[in-house]
Amino acid sequence: MPRMIEGEQKPCYSVSSIGARWNAAVKRAGIRRRNPYHTRHTFACWLMFAGANPSFIASQIGHKNAQRVYGMWIEELSSDQVQMLNNKLAL
Repeated sequence: MPRMIEGEQKPCYSVSSIGARWNAAVKRAGIRRRNPYHTRHTFACWLMFAGANPSFIASQIGHKNAQRVYGMWIEELSSDQVQMLNNKLAL
């Protein structure tokens, strides 16, 4: 149930009430403990493996370029290669 903040007309969810519901959902799902931030990374990985444009993925998760999206998957990260990817794959 949302908690009402004094003087407010609309209900407001507290951090603890959202966290409690999240933890209950994770437990019901039978998965190991994860926080909501982990789902952001999972979302990006699923998009990448599905073939989504890296620039699109970067924009969806709040990054400015593909380096943050592809960085962990590139063994030798050179700035020239990252710039080329960003230029060629930009929307």
